[in-house]
Amino acid sequence: MKKLLLFVLILPLVSCVKHRQLLSLNEGRAFPDSPVAIQHQTSISIQPGDLLAISVQTVDPAVSAPFNFGGIPTAGNEQKVETSGIQITSAQNIGGGLSYLVDANGEINMPMLGKVKLNGLTTLQSRDTLTRQLSKYLNSPIVNVRLLNFKITVLGEVGHSGSFPVENERINILQALGLAGDFTPYSNRERVLVIREIQGKREFAYLNLHNREVFNSPFFYLQPNDVVYVEAARYKVAATSDELTKYIQWGLPIVSALSIIITLTR
Repeated sequence: MKKLLLFVLILPLVSCVKHRQLLSLNEGRAFPDSPVAIQHQTSISIQPGDLLAISVQTVDPAVSAPFNFGGIPTAGNEQKVETSGIQITSAQNIGGGLSYLVDANGEINMPMLGKVKLNGLTTLQSRDTLTRQLSKYLNSPIVNVRLLNFKITVLGEVGHSGSFPVENERINILQALGLAGDFTPYSNRERVLVIREIQGKREFAYLNLHNREVFNSPFFYLQPNDVVYVEAARYKVAATSDELTKYIQWGLPIVSALSIIITLTR
């Protein structure tokens, strides 16, 4: 009876979470005392399917109005503006500009300019490209370009999974996990999968969040529409799928009570 009781008491402890398993960035070389150069911080490139907010300003707002009141029509959210005798049907007006969808050829369609290819350019390069072309029609135009559909998705063993918008075109894996409520005690920090689709190709990479070398990974900084999947640790899988463990968890209080009764009645 004593041996059985000892076995029942010890078995649940075998699958307990160890302290090191709950830590991130706890392996590898020590953090340096002085600043180091940031690696793999690449600029975001525009690709087909992206949605861009583009605004054009000039000294005379009426002159740049055709570029700020045209674009993608949205049902129930249209405006009609009279500019120099031309009626323009507008889509959603965003911060004084418009949203433009990058088509399958990597182009947008702007008033007066027509098709403009932006595929593979950064938002800064796109700004400069549009500024040069608009300078043919406008005097000293000021162009701003912003990516509207930059979001990342975090799934799996995290506090709360979901898709999260990114406004400043820069986010790393640690910030993404922070948005998703961080790891849980059952997260496998050694196998964090990043799925990336860019320019028609899909890439996969596993990150080890125990190891400090993760900062040097080309997947440490995330790209638009990246999916982060955090695996569940084996001890959670065992706890939820092992029927024997379930019975032991229910039977442990009963065995403990019987042991106390036997001890008191001797």
